[in-house]
Amino acid sequence: MVTPRALVSSITSSIDEDFRVNHLKLCFLWYEEILIETLGKFDERRFYAKLLGKESDNRKISHTLSDIIVPLEKRVQKDVIGDVLSRSGPGYPRWGDEYENYTYPEPENGEQFAHNQLLQHIANERGFERFEDGYDIEQAEGRARAAVDAVLLWERVNNELPCMLQTNGDEKLAMVSAQQFSAGENGSPNPFILFDTEIPCLESVSWEQIIQFRKNGSLKSLRDKFGDSFRMAGGNLDQAKVLFDQTEQDALTRLLTAQGRGQ
Repeated sequence: MVTPRALVSSITSSIDEDFRVNHLKLCFLWYEEILIETLGKFDERRFYAKLLGKESDNRKISHTLSDIIVPLEKRVQKDVIGDVLSRSGPGYPRWGDEYENYTYPEPENGEQFAHNQLLQHIANERGFERFEDGYDIEQAEGRARAAVDAVLLWERVNNELPCMLQTNGDEKLAMVSAQQFSAGENGSPNPFILFDTEIPCLESVSWEQIIQFRKNGSLKSLRDKFGDSFRMAGGNLDQAKVLFDQTEQDALTRLLTAQGRGQ
């Protein structure tokens, strides 16, 4: 049986605050292992101090989390990670009479297509139809590169250890764009997206409570129900929400409330 795993890029784990205070807790409740990409030597003490905040003095909590949240380099050979990084050279396109164009004119692969899509998205986000300033272009290219690299990393790691990339906004666009280029292959739907949608925000729930919730025998039953609803709906999220009826949602609310009172 394949171990359910999540993969998180170094960018998402280090600078995406919403991921740390909410989404990572969801991953901890769903997946058996969470692989964290690290650049350089992994500083475990600093990582958990940043993650746990006021709970960082509780060594028991960090020890329990470390059984599930694992540096990627402990699970795959360094050449898997290094191969992706070695492909991340500058090589950004410049063309036109005055080299004013900065996208790939005819993308040859999903990586180049995703790069173009990200640059357009970032320009629109900034209120531009296209960038004219060289500094803005360089900043957008760096941001796009980071997102595309996360997808490349996932492709390599997934061949070694099946896993689901937990994306930030840029990485999600990079993933979707690369898949669109590859004949529209979207991969197998994952019931985690239903779990993510239906579980209330966990920002105010402490890691100590999350750990106790994971140990609660009701969690496995709840995950099974999410999975059954998702499969019965054929991967259609809206239909799966209907199948996961109000009764189950009420039971979930009671479980989370009871867990909160127990602390």
